[in-house]
Amino acid sequence: QLRQETIVRSEILHAIISHRSGGRPLTLEAGVVRIADALDMAKGRSRIPFEAGSLSIHSVSAAAVESVTLAAGEAHPIRITIELSNSAGLFQLDQLLREKLRGSGLEPHLEIQARLGDEEKRLLTDFKL
Repeated sequence: QLRQETIVRSEILHAIISHRSGGRPLTLEAGVVRIADALDMAKGRSRIPFEAGSLSIHSVSAAAVESVTLAAGEAHPIRITIELSNSAGLFQLDQLLREKLRGSGLEPHLEIQARLGDEEKRLLTDFKL
């Protein structure tokens, strides 16, 4: 019993620490947690800071992510589709998701696709430093 509890706690702690930037997942489960954290990027995540006037590439790019869906892939087992309302959302993929994907152990199992609607949504009208 104690042995099993120690293993489970160790696996949980490993997954938690591995999801952070710089973390190195050593198990598939830890890699899944890392990718799941990265996919938590839809616009609701940044709504409060964005509406409160906190403008940064992080808040603007997160506001551009409309949805994230997972489905069966064609070339790989899993396809992740990210719907964007503004091309600023590419920052979320290029800088944040790419970093979390690298070293996750899931790279050969995922295909990632971003789609931008027919019209870009205007996310801001003015920016001052």
